[in-house]
Amino acid sequence: MTGGGTAGHILAALEVLLAYRKEFACEGFFIGSDMGFEARLAPGSGERVELIPARPWARQSWRGQLRAITATLRAMAAARRILRREKTELVIGMGGYASVAPCLAARTLGLRVVIHEANAVPGLANRVLVHVADLVCVDSEQTARGFRSTRVVVTGTPSLLPAPVPPTSQPPYRFIVLGGSEGSPWLNNHVPELFAAVRRRSVDFTVHHLTGMESPEPTQALYDALGVPAQVEGWVSDMNRVYAGTTLAIASPGARTLAELSNAGIASLLTPLPGIAHGHHDANGLLISERAGARFVGEAEWNNEELAGWIASLLSQPDTLRAMGEKMRLHAHPGAAEAIVREAEKLFDAPSLVSVQPAPRL
Repeated sequence: MTGGGTAGHILAALEVLLAYRKEFACEGFFIGSDMGFEARLAPGSGERVELIPARPWARQSWRGQLRAITATLRAMAAARRILRREKTELVIGMGGYASVAPCLAARTLGLRVVIHEANAVPGLANRVLVHVADLVCVDSEQTARGFRSTRVVVTGTPSLLPAPVPPTSQPPYRFIVLGGSEGSPWLNNHVPELFAAVRRRSVDFTVHHLTGMESPEPTQALYDALGVPAQVEGWVSDMNRVYAGTTLAIASPGARTLAELSNAGIASLLTPLPGIAHGHHDANGLLISERAGARFVGEAEWNNEELAGWIASLLSQPDTLRAMGEKMRLHAHPGAAEAIVREAEKLFDAPSLVSVQPAPRL
């Protein structure tokens, strides 16, 4: 398994690894960047991780991009050594810059390669790797249209959550704020004022706000100063307790977050994190808004008083709120990790679609 760049890539990769072990009793390991989340998340999950010197390309200066190219060559050499040593048969790339070198290394060794794209618009890494992949697994039909390949199957995005806990439909309502693994400065700075406006409408509620890798203290101080009851935390590994009983989520539309919100069936207000490469958040948010009924608001349209009025009105219409959550559930892909591994395993029943010489089953 390989992937990196965000915690979403890594957690999805770990879930696929667990599914492969459960479905086919296969063993595996994780390859990731020595400067990414994977160095902490994979070992914390009890999995073995092999670190390579991969570096990001997107949003880098020309010097940074030159370093990324040099690092990719070194990372490919390191990945080749690891894959040969482990007698690897299959590499699954879950996206992000750290997946490029291992997937390219696997192709040079004649191994089968599967990639997964979680975003509505394919990322740079997967737009490169589609040319060497035997199979492309994607989150949705819209994602599939972004690849010029016939080897595409819709599996959804892996997300391990239990059956959703019914939302809190009576006061005090429960709101959560999710800025993704790196955190959203916009949400951290503006949502406390939004909830202060909601509170002025005599709505009884609590807030659980996650700032990601950003420090939670400044955001907690904003809530305290505004008199809004809120629990603010940074990175949280156990998301089940975060989602349980949620009435409404305010979130950045990262692919992993959307998969979790869909599986949990939570009505959502989405706003993109600016500066995300290739406009992933805008495309993701617009797609889930059109298909699953979430509300999508960009920074330019953000108005605390208008949104506070919308939230208060929504809470007064429990049937509408419930319908929003149910529509989110219709967008979910339960069992996405299992779907990916089953599709990957089919590759061993046929010759490799890319490699001139099929890889032997070891």
